[in-house]
Amino acid sequence: MRRHVPFGWFILVLSLATLAWIYFKYIPIEGAKLEQVVALKCPSDIALRLTIDYDKPPIYQEEYLMNDVDGVSTSSYRIRGYAGKQIKIVAPPSKTYDVSFLFGLVVQDGIWDLMDRAPRGNTAVHYTLYVRQKALITVADAAGATKTVCRTGDRTITFTDPHYLATTAGRQYQIDLGKGAPKSPVDLLKMQSTTLADPHYEKIVDDIRAFGPDSFRSKVAAARATILGAR
Repeated sequence: MRRHVPFGWFILVLSLATLAWIYFKYIPIEGAKLEQVVALKCPSDIALRLTIDYDKPPIYQEEYLMNDVDGVSTSSYRIRGYAGKQIKIVAPPSKTYDVSFLFGLVVQDGIWDLMDRAPRGNTAVHYTLYVRQKALITVADAAGATKTVCRTGDRTITFTDPHYLATTAGRQYQIDLGKGAPKSPVDLLKMQSTTLADPHYEKIVDDIRAFGPDSFRSKVAAARATILGAR
């Protein structure tokens, strides 16, 4: 007697074969796309640090540090004295826009354009600025094709006396020694010049010193007063 395969079993086998074909044909492609998305995962990361070193007592060093990673902000202030005392104030992590707002402010004030400056003015106090940002950006290759990549940029800038740089940094003169240049001695008092003063250093230092709510700044002021009094 001849047996017939039930129609239900035929449908089941056909369905399994179709699923296997779909899996081997399309899943590797989707997996590759998933790996690409994972590779592009790029946590937002912002960091600002201002370090101030003093050549003379009572303050040895001050440090302001602000971070924001994926919308979670942290900040701290540390002061050390020549007498050995150290005070650190730490604000707990919070989901606020404080650090992001500060970062936008210092970018607006030109932090990415600052350069190291030779010691001028009060050279007994040394300032070091550090800025870092990680973000997704779109770049183009030589052929003009674009792609999105995760990049980190950072800078460190050193200088002294930001108020001097903003107000009294001196002037720059340009003398053309090419054809037609005057052969007689040049009178610098009559030459046109451009000022070297740059207010951005002072603005950014003030931005960072003014960071935080009143409760944070009052603790910073109290810490400074303690170290200044520990002579």
